Amino acid sequence: MPAHPFEAVNLISDPIHGYIELTKRVAPAGAVVEGGAGHPDRPAESVAEEDLLDTPWVQRLRRISQLQSARWVFPTAEHSRFTHGLGVMHEAGLWAAALYPSLRETLVADTLAEGPASEDPIPSEALVVETMRVAGLLHDVGHGPFAHFFDDHVLSRFAAPPHVSRDPAKRLSHEDLSQAIIELELGGLIRELRRAPARTLEGGGFESGESIDPRWVSFLVSKPPLADPAMPLWVRRLQPLFSGVFTVDNLDYVRRDAYMTGVASGPIDAERLRRYSFMTSRGLALYEPGLGALEQFLTARLYLYDTIYFHRTVRAIDLDLAEAFGPSIRAIFGDGDPLTRLGDYLALDEYALLHQAALWARGEMLTGSPEPGDSRVTARIGELWRGILLRRPGWRAVREVRRHFRADDLADGAVERLRAELLAPGTEGTSASELRVDLAEADSGPYARLDSGGQLIVARRDGTLDTTAVSALLERLPALVVIGRLYEPSVREAPV
Repeated sequence: MPAHPFEAVNLISDPIHGYIELTKRVAPAGAVVEGGAGHPDRPAESVAEEDLLDTPWVQRLRRISQLQSARWVFPTAEHSRFTHGLGVMHEAGLWAAALYPSLRETLVADTLAEGPASEDPIPSEALVVETMRVAGLLHDVGHGPFAHFFDDHVLSRFAAPPHVSRDPAKRLSHEDLSQAIIELELGGLIRELRRAPARTLEGGGFESGESIDPRWVSFLVSKPPLADPAMPLWVRRLQPLFSGVFTVDNLDYVRRDAYMTGVASGPIDAERLRRYSFMTSRGLALYEPGLGALEQFLTARLYLYDTIYFHRTVRAIDLDLAEAFGPSIRAIFGDGDPLTRLGDYLALDEYALLHQAALWARGEMLTGSPEPGDSRVTARIGELWRGILLRRPGWRAVREVRRHFRADDLADGAVERLRAELLAPGTEGTSASELRVDLAEADSGPYARLDSGGQLIVARRDGTLDTTAVSALLERLPALVVIGRLYEPSVREAPV
């Protein structure tokens, strides 16, 4: 008898999305399963999503936190990049399925007109959905310990791989590592996938001859987004879902981070956004009645930056972490470029770092002259880690100024004036050399603010397409939210 769909899909319980589906391998043709019966009519299947999920690279994300140092301020914020990746996988699949009818329609029209799509076969819905799901699952696979902190304080020392559409001065980032891992480490598994989750086993299968090219996945997760005319048109059309005004990434993390920290960010109507989105020959479009849901989401995202990511104690811990992080990674990983040492990078996670940090905080493995890779740091680094691990940062906020800047303000040097404003009054009893100015900045708009019209088009009720409506919406929101704080050394007695 044919395999039951329940035998081919697992359900993962998730507090944000309810149940997340995950394909599992059906028994190969003729295999003996429980009860001793063979299933000669069951399709052979060598790889499913469960195999990708169980790779060391994806399981490593369990040991990379989602919220970096915020866990020491919000006690329940212990979720990982692994759970976030599952959520993005689910969200990406929902969007791919919702957009597929209009995507296919535009591809057919373009093929009939012998446009760019005529060179590529029109993909099946299952292929589109599964490509997007894999990109969602793996979009963060290159993250290092403390996620974006690792980008800023370690990876930025190295140049990014060159690309004709990329600024040659771009520095290495976790997205670059994700691309390398997807193509070099996981590409073999990705190519063997043949099915997306579906109500029936046959309904989720790719068309004959179809398979996922790992380069499609690495293209989708790249940031800044790449321009590559060699990519199939349908892959290029879906790219804004990973680097546009809103993305499947932030549609998960805004809801997940709010839930896990207990912060009430307000309602986020992700389903309304999805129901009112569709594809046109000019790219991703949002029907005009969906603009309110977009503004609602962008406002909620800004609130999380203000409340969680830029919390005064989180940023105080970050000041200590900024000093300790580079020497700590150098002690356990050395000075090498992770892109050329992927085998070693696989073992570099927060468990490894925090294990060593606990030793350093207790006064072990310290030296005045540490060498790269010798697992030793100076006493100063050990002292910093002691303060971090005990949630006793070495800095205390004494002044705070919040500003909402427009693009014109930034061009006029508004951020520099804010820095001067914080320092001007001084702090009684503290020399200027002991003070620290922290400017936390959050862009309220898309990844490429100036290209927002190209990333999302608004379809008006009269059927016309408008490239200015999204820009007008973003103008109602601040171009940049900056929280400026002045910190002075914090004096706290160590616990007895």
